Amino acid sequence: MSLLLHAYTYEESDDWMVGLNVGKFVSAGLEVGGTRSRVYNFATAKTRQDRYTFHIHRATCRHYSYRVSNTPPLSSEFSKDLAKLPSHYSPSTKAQYRRIIGTYGTHYIRQVDLGGRYRRVTSARTCLSTLNGLTSSQVHKCLSAGVSIGLGMYSLPIGLKFCNTVLQNQVVSASYSHRLLEHYTEVVGGKGWNGEFALTHNNSQGYQKWLTTLKDHPDVVQYSLRPLYELLPNSNQKLAMKAATEQYLKENAVKTTTTQPSCSSHSSNLDSKTCCPKQAWRGTLVVTIIRAWGLKGDYWGTTEGYAKLRYGSIYHKTRVIKSNYPRWDARYYLGEVDTHLGLKIEVWDEDWGRDDYLGSCVKYLTQGTHTFSCSAKGGGFQFQYTLTCAPKLTGSKCDQYKPSPQ
Repeated sequence: MSLLLHAYTYEESDDWMVGLNVGKFVSAGLEVGGTRSRVYNFATAKTRQDRYTFHIHRATCRHYSYRVSNTPPLSSEFSKDLAKLPSHYSPSTKAQYRRIIGTYGTHYIRQVDLGGRYRRVTSARTCLSTLNGLTSSQVHKCLSAGVSIGLGMYSLPIGLKFCNTVLQNQVVSASYSHRLLEHYTEVVGGKGWNGEFALTHNNSQGYQKWLTTLKDHPDVVQYSLRPLYELLPNSNQKLAMKAATEQYLKENAVKTTTTQPSCSSHSSNLDSKTCCPKQAWRGTLVVTIIRAWGLKGDYWGTTEGYAKLRYGSIYHKTRVIKSNYPRWDARYYLGEVDTHLGLKIEVWDEDWGRDDYLGSCVKYLTQGTHTFSCSAKGGGFQFQYTLTCAPKLTGSKCDQYKPSPQ
């Protein structure tokens, strides 16, 4: 999220750190800009729910520009407030300096561009994108194409037909009740348009009308900032305000999160770089073939019983027990499996010539631990399986995406 804040803040003003010693905060892994913005609140709410990748798209139109003088006159109210300000900054005077910052801010605008700006921040669920076979760069490319389509710039290129899933906000590889994408939109300047439009077709009528209103209804789209302390005429107050400003920025900074996630699970279904599931319908399967009873494999003698397990290409066989009531308690760890398949258990009687088939049972997997009794010649048999969904998957068949902020 720190990368989002950095990009979002620097689009508006790229010189706000000039004159302030905030490099020490950056080197300490803190992001000091944009932490009071609406986009920060939007992104924070998302990252508490799930892992997200954020994408910014914008359109800016500048019509006017102006700047203040190098020594701008101070308002009488501001001058009166400065006259009451102590000449030094300390814990005892912190509240007074913080009131000045709360009233006037940490910076003043020295130069400004006026016009209109549309900006959209789209949050894409990182792991849900991966499950749909899309990288973050592909999602960004699709969103960029969608914005251009919606604003009437061009139609979807043939090479980007795979983007239809993204642009229609559909999830095809894992059932999930929420959307892949959500967005925060900001429109500055103009009137009559809220910034909403379709990404799948030309929906630019509102945008085009909005462009025509910008000259008469401009707003700030970019600006050059200077620290507020530079306006203070008293040199001691100036140094104190500089210290107060740096302290304020530090207290409102957020920890940067530029490192890649570390996978806590060693699941083969997790991508090693993103820690996202590669496929849905995956879980860890453990099968226990417990026992059988009343078997009649041999007409005259005792059954020499054993059981077979088949799951796709996986095959296991229990030991042979000479008993009509064998108890195998054979436990098999099958690892991560495709949950589409059926689990088949067969019971056999070993003979000198050809073994005799006594019965079988096929069960299709659901999450959790399940015990079954099935019929066999003369009696029956019992087995149990436990299906544990692979990380970040849920649902009865492990076919649903499970949001996780980690």
